Amino acid sequence: MTRVPGLILCLVLAGACGPSVLPVLHPEVHAGPASAVRPSRVVVLPAACGSVEARCPGSYIAAVDAIVRGGLEFAGFALVEGEQLRHETRQRHEEHTSSSTSSTGDHDTTVDHPLWFDEHTHTTTRGGANDAHSLVVLDGPGFEDLSIDERHQVLVSSGADGVLVVRIVIGGQVGLWMPNQNVEVTVRLGADQGDVMVWAARCTASSNDFSTVDAALENAARCAIHGATGH
Repeated sequence: MTRVPGLILCLVLAGACGPSVLPVLHPEVHAGPASAVRPSRVVVLPAACGSVEARCPGSYIAAVDAIVRGGLEFAGFALVEGEQLRHETRQRHEEHTSSSTSSTGDHDTTVDHPLWFDEHTHTTTRGGANDAHSLVVLDGPGFEDLSIDERHQVLVSSGADGVLVVRIVIGGQVGLWMPNQNVEVTVRLGADQGDVMVWAARCTASSNDFSTVDAALENAARCAIHGATGH
C-alpha cells in the first residue's frame, strides 16, 4: 500500500487543504425598556474603539461606521450625523501661510588650453523653493463634548429622538503557530434622547476565521447591526 504524505498532512490539519468555509456569526441581542419605541431620527455617534495592544487605526472606525450606518438606513431609520450637531455654531478659521525662496548665480571660468577652440566657460545656476501651509481651526464644542443637559437641547432642536452608540474592541494577538486576534462590535440604540435603551447587539469574530483583523471586524459589524434590526 502506498502512502500519500500530502493526504496525511491534510488530515492532520483537519481539512486545511479543502475549501475554507466562513463561520456564521450569531449576535447577542438584548431588548431594552424602550423596545416598543422606534425613534424617527437617530443620531449616529462616531464609533469608540479600544485596543489591547495598540491604538485602533482610523480605517477600523471608518469601516465599522459605514457598515452600521448602511444597516440602519436599509432598516428604514433616518440618520443624523453626530458631527452635524453643535451646541453653538463652530466658527471656521482658515490660516494660510506661504513662503518662497530663490537664488541665482553666475560663474565665469577661463581655461588656458591653446588647442581648445573655446577657452571660456559661463555657468548660470538658478534655484527656488515654494512652501505653503493651510490650517483650519474649529471653535466650539462638538456633540460628544457637551453635558447631558446640553445634548438634550441639541437633540430637541435637531428633531432627533434616538442616539446610536457603537463600540469596538480589538483583542491582543495570541498564538505562535497561527496568530489570532478576536474583535468585538457592540451597537446600542437609545430612545428618549438616548437615555432609555431600545436594543443592544454584540458580535465577536476571529481573525483566524476571516483571514485578517479587518475582515473579522467588518463581519462582526454586519452581524451586530443585522441582529439588532433584523435586516
